[in-house]
Amino acid sequence: MADARRSDTSTPTDQLPDEIYIAFVDGLLSDVVPVVLFSAIAVTFGEIAGAIAARQPILFYAAASQLLIAALRLYFVGRHARCVPSATVEIARKQERIFSFGALLSLLGLSLWTLLAFSVTDNSFAQFIGVSMTITYAFSLMSRSYAIFRGVNMQLVVAFVPLSVAMVVAGGWYPVGIVVGIVPLVLYMKGSSQRLRANFNEVIAAQQRAATLAARLDTALNNMSHGLCMLDGSGRLILMNDQALRIFGVGPDVALVGAHVNSILRGLVHGNIIAPSQHALLAHALLDGDAGADVMVPFETRDGRAFEVTIHRMKDEGSVVVIQDVTERRNAQLEINRMARFDAVTDLPNRRSFEDELARALRPNRDLVSGMTVMFLDLDDFKQVNDSLGHRTGDKLLTEIARRLRAIMGPRDLVARWGGDEFVILHHNGEGRPVTPAIARRIIEEVSRPVVIDGSEVVVGASIGSATAPDDGVTPDALLSNADIALYAAKADGRRGWRAFEKAMDTKIQVRRLIELELRAAVANDAIDVHFQPIVDVKTRRIVAFEALARWRHPVRGPVSPAEFIPIVEEIGLMEELGAGVLRRACAACASWPDDITVSVNLSPSQFRNGNIEKAIAEALQSADLAPKRLDIEITESTLLDNRRDVRGTLDALRSRGLRVSLDDFGTGYSSLSYLLSFPLDRIKIDRSFTIGLGIQERASILVESVAAMSRKLGMTVLIEGVETERQMRIIETLGTIAEVQGFLFSPPVPQSAVPVLLGRGSGKKAAA
Repeated sequence: MADARRSDTSTPTDQLPDEIYIAFVDGLLSDVVPVVLFSAIAVTFGEIAGAIAARQPILFYAAASQLLIAALRLYFVGRHARCVPSATVEIARKQERIFSFGALLSLLGLSLWTLLAFSVTDNSFAQFIGVSMTITYAFSLMSRSYAIFRGVNMQLVVAFVPLSVAMVVAGGWYPVGIVVGIVPLVLYMKGSSQRLRANFNEVIAAQQRAATLAARLDTALNNMSHGLCMLDGSGRLILMNDQALRIFGVGPDVALVGAHVNSILRGLVHGNIIAPSQHALLAHALLDGDAGADVMVPFETRDGRAFEVTIHRMKDEGSVVVIQDVTERRNAQLEINRMARFDAVTDLPNRRSFEDELARALRPNRDLVSGMTVMFLDLDDFKQVNDSLGHRTGDKLLTEIARRLRAIMGPRDLVARWGGDEFVILHHNGEGRPVTPAIARRIIEEVSRPVVIDGSEVVVGASIGSATAPDDGVTPDALLSNADIALYAAKADGRRGWRAFEKAMDTKIQVRRLIELELRAAVANDAIDVHFQPIVDVKTRRIVAFEALARWRHPVRGPVSPAEFIPIVEEIGLMEELGAGVLRRACAACASWPDDITVSVNLSPSQFRNGNIEKAIAEALQSADLAPKRLDIEITESTLLDNRRDVRGTLDALRSRGLRVSLDDFGTGYSSLSYLLSFPLDRIKIDRSFTIGLGIQERASILVESVAAMSRKLGMTVLIEGVETERQMRIIETLGTIAEVQGFLFSPPVPQSAVPVLLGRGSGKKAAA
């Protein structure tokens, strides 16, 4: 409403704010009717009395003018009353001018009547009446000049100029009154009016500043994020902002100001907002304590919100209480603490929590007679789940495994996620509780049960190693280390088994770790040799290609089987580096052979997963200056089990460069036939397990013949591995569907230096002889 009443320019009206000016004009004009009537009647009767005393009819007739002027003023006041409040400053200013003009007419009529009385009669009563009423009416200007100030100078002129003329007309000592009485009076009235108005403006300005400050303070208090209360020295509430009301769920219509803090707290308890214990805590903090000492009291409401109450006591002046909602901060801190101690995927305690609990359980003052067992559990084949179905499926699998483990273990036991696909269990042994072997067998059975995730059936296994206190150690480090060693042994036994720690295991593990270190050094220094086994054409029995095979001669143990060291290379993450080295040396060797001789190189699934295989092949071919058509890459079904779309895209890209793709160990997987249709393959290598049965098992011969015939019709070359006898070779020749053979009948894998000798002998058979 205040904004609606402002002028377009918002110019202040003689230092008065627009809103105040409008309010004063409207208020004065609304209450002026009794004043106008009373003054008009009083002046009229006074003038009539003077006229009667002077016996001058003209003074009587002149008195009637006051009633006419009063009637006109009341008319305009009535019009204004119908438009209150004034819509704008301009309207209020117009009403002020009308009012001022009416007052001017009334004063002019009175002063002219006085001049007339001095002119037509010597009656002192009539003259006294005129002078006294003129001066009194003029003095009334001072009572309203703080608001209605326009025309004040003119009213003083019309009041005292005729009065001064009357003094001159009277003659004698009267003119002296102009100098002695009228001029000082006019100056006094003028100065007093200005001082009154200045004081009034100053008061109004101060009040407005105080009101503005109070409004701003009120706005700030009611919009601050914290609750604020003030208590007097006796503990009664003297101020409370809206946020404090919202915090305690109290409506604005509830009158709390003036109530004692004990009464307010009891109401919060009865309203089920705070607990009785919180009441006692807050009451003690609010009412007791030393002045000047700040006290912070945390408390929680029954609905789970957390607050901090800070109390600042002032000497003999009560207290200022600030209430801060710290629910989000508390929840965030709880979540941070939880994240620091619990696994985000499985919601199990994490490694840190387990180590702390194990340290507490192994304190020197704890009784370990009954013993406790630490069990390390590692999921078998979990990496394949992650690689083939994605990490999201892997996380869901971990969650289900965690649920099964919690269901198996007792309430005193602790199941935690150690990291990756490893879990750790603290099992408390005791009378009536399952022994460790039984627990381990049950865990393996439960973990091995299939899990259906998003429509896919996932099967993994578990290997477990355990160490028991105090026999296997009485410190956390010793128990954890020995349980880890036992897990290592369980995995070495073929996985999906359990092993308890034995002292002899430590030596084996140390040997295994030493082998890992030496193997890392061998891969880094290209100390893994590359041998080559010939591939022979069935019809001509001539060597057409060589397969590159990695071989490692340990400085102490001598030759180490690839079946032993290749899995270790895979486990320690060096397969990509080793594969790139074998590929590079195979291409370099092939470049020195005749142009019609090619080389085959086995590629690991991990080389495809890392996405660098195309780059590694391109660099090897470029370094050796070898034509792509002379390189044959061999993959296994495990490679195809990975992301099928990505593998197919990589194989298509390699074939488009001119490379050949062979499927190794065909027939040993689960769905080999589907791969013949799904993937771009150039050659099928039938596994040696079928070769052994040729001529001995009719079913083996039938399978080899059928697969070979089908592959040839699909446009793929067929190679059979493991040919060791002439009888096997003659059967293969009789079939007529197998193009190439490989085996000890022709040559075992030989170093690169022996390849020219094999090539120089001409036929594979003669070379073997």
